[in-house]
Amino acid sequence: MSEAPVSATNQAPPPQAGAHPPVSIAIQTIGVCVVAMVGSSVSSQLVDLAIADVGGAFSVSADQASWIACVATMAEVAAIPIAAILVRALSLRTVVICAAGIYALAALGDLGVADAAGLLVVRAVQSFAGGILSVLLFVSVMATLPAGPRRGIGLTVFAFASTAPGAFAASVGASLTERFGWQGLYGFDLGWSLLVVGLAAWMLRPSPPVMRLSEIDWPGYLLLATGCAALILFLKQGDRFFWWDNPTIVQAGLFAATILPISIAVLLWGKRPLLDLSLLLKPSFGWAVVIATFYRFGLVMTAFVVPQALVRLQGFRMPEIADANIWMLWAECIAFPLAWFWASRWDARLPLSLGLALFAIGAALASRLTPAWQAADFRLALIAIGFGQGLFLVPTLFYATRDVAPTQGPTAAALFNLSRVGGQVFGIAVIGSLITWREKFHSAILVDRLDNPSADLTDRLNGLIGLFTGASGDRGLAELQAWKSLAGSASIQAYTLAFADAFVIVALVLAASAFLVLMLPPLRDRLRTRPPTSADALASGRPA
Repeated sequence: MSEAPVSATNQAPPPQAGAHPPVSIAIQTIGVCVVAMVGSSVSSQLVDLAIADVGGAFSVSADQASWIACVATMAEVAAIPIAAILVRALSLRTVVICAAGIYALAALGDLGVADAAGLLVVRAVQSFAGGILSVLLFVSVMATLPAGPRRGIGLTVFAFASTAPGAFAASVGASLTERFGWQGLYGFDLGWSLLVVGLAAWMLRPSPPVMRLSEIDWPGYLLLATGCAALILFLKQGDRFFWWDNPTIVQAGLFAATILPISIAVLLWGKRPLLDLSLLLKPSFGWAVVIATFYRFGLVMTAFVVPQALVRLQGFRMPEIADANIWMLWAECIAFPLAWFWASRWDARLPLSLGLALFAIGAALASRLTPAWQAADFRLALIAIGFGQGLFLVPTLFYATRDVAPTQGPTAAALFNLSRVGGQVFGIAVIGSLITWREKFHSAILVDRLDNPSADLTDRLNGLIGLFTGASGDRGLAELQAWKSLAGSASIQAYTLAFADAFVIVALVLAASAFLVLMLPPLRDRLRTRPPTSADALASGRPA
């Protein structure tokens, strides 16, 4: 059983029927990469969701523990640009086995570290390997499936595997931590990564490399990787450490602002650049990457805003958050096949626009939240978002891959996955800062009302004083408790209003985007005018 020839994504067009492996081999290759991507995506989500449990286990503050999640994302982003090129130099089988093996060893190291500093280092290594694994599904789809209906199905599988883990990661984490504590998270990492090693060794065989490691643009990669990592640090920790008030955040921002333009210049004018940035000039791919980044603003609601609202307002942990997110999964199971059927047969702009509109509807529904909202109150909003994810992402991938030349496959894989991770971090940074700013605004108004109480507020204060006096018998203590109770209620109300403002702004941005995407060129018209190739004939089952 041979592996799909990776060189198929790097040979000169037009592709021939023999350039792609049999369907059974393609399914096996993609299947291994699906397991790898789902496992790495769930693990990446759990780093953020379980950071309080991990921090408590090592007796560190929330700010200190946040660096574990930050460094993990930095390492993941640093790995993405090199992953597809490593496949060309080493073969897909070798890359999968090595990356999953390193991931397993790092997970084993996570279980044995004695302090948070050691966990920081081991988690960085682990996330670097996970970043490589997360790219390979896109690479395998482009390499093993010819353009046409079969590749459309493969891209739909990639879309689902890259999105669904966000819906059930909290359920997995809640089950693991309830039974095994924080160690269960790294036991899960060890289990799925060893499974990937076994599947790759069994189902994939090495294929001859199409380039040498020495031919990789290592300077361009190092510049791009360090610049992206610094940008992630700036975005992910900026709001927590007050942006320009913290020297580390300032230095990271200045470093990213300096290195990223240099890396782009190297990629544009290098003899054999790591990435072919001319791909961004193709309207179909360039606009697909842009709107996919806007899509991450919608995903931020499920990955950040809803969990943060439940944590801040109700003190929820992963089990309660899981009860909210799991409804999104059932919607996605319906939406992704529907999106494939719709986009592959009719105008792909329509499901794309409807997906963004459903995101906006979900955000608008969530904007009605009150301090008493529980996980079930977000159910309808998350169902709308789940449908929106499928209807949006599948046609976006169809647009992104429409005009990608075979030699640009590694670039497409790297840029789309960078937009996936970077867009989400950027969205969280923007929405997080917005929530912080609006909370301060609402707090100032509410504090002013406490300083100048109305008749209703005075009656409530007197009622609380009477309640606490009856409990303690001390009038002075009762007055202090009453004021603390009012201050706590005001703080919760300020956060509630801030989260509602964030949902409203996200809804407006996504609603506007739903109209703007209709200006994209029709995908079906382009497909009808393109002359058929041998690969298209193979995909349709008709003779060329």
